[in-house]
This record gives sequence, C-alpha cells and structure tokens, in this order.
Amino acid sequence: MSTKKFRNSTQSPPIPEKADLQPFSWLDKDLRTDPAAHFIELSLDMSQGIRKCLAALHANALAQEHGDPACPPPLNAYDIDVMFRWALASADVMAEKAQASVDYLNAWKARQRKA
Repeated sequence: MSTKKFRNSTQSPPIPEKADLQPFSWLDKDLRTDPAAHFIELSLDMSQGIRKCLAALHANALAQEHGDPACPPPLNAYDIDVMFRWALASADVMAEKAQASVDYLNAWKARQRKA
C-alpha cells in the first residue's frame, strides 16, 4: 500500500481487520488454546535454542583448542557469556513452566479425588 495517497490528507490508511503476519506456532490452529500443547511447543522451541547455543559454544571451544590461525574461534568473550546466560535462562523458564504444569495437574487430581 502506498503512503503517498495519505500524505497530504487528514484521512488515515484503513486498519486491516486481520494482521498480515500472524505469530508463528508449531501447533495446529485447533490446539493453540490447549495448555499442554503450549508447554510442548515451548519445550520444543527452548530445547532447540539451548542446543544451538551449546553447539556454537562447543564449536568455539574446539576452534580454541585447535589453535589454527586460519580458523580462529568465531565467538568472543561477550558472545560466549550471552549464549551461556541465554541457555541458563531458557532452562530456567522450561523448569518453571514444567513445575507449574506439575502443580496444576496435582491440584486437578486432588480436586477429582474429593469429588
């Protein structure tokens, strides 16, 4: 859509009823309201990110160990710190979500037993 059409006008461009870009989800649209499916999707995303960080850190360590000047380690100290902290924070998020799910399921089962 061209902005020239609205430049000298008091009229605003029309607001679309639906966004052109929808948030990405691994889930089928019918599963997007299921809390268990959300946890599985979060676990998939986070574990893939943690794996990529660890793979990059490992490749960097191998490059340092090899010491080939033609192939220096790609990561500097700041990058290494960021990747370690991201992986740790991601693992923390997964653990917190898992604990919340366990607590919810235990409470749900306790309510079922009382009924």
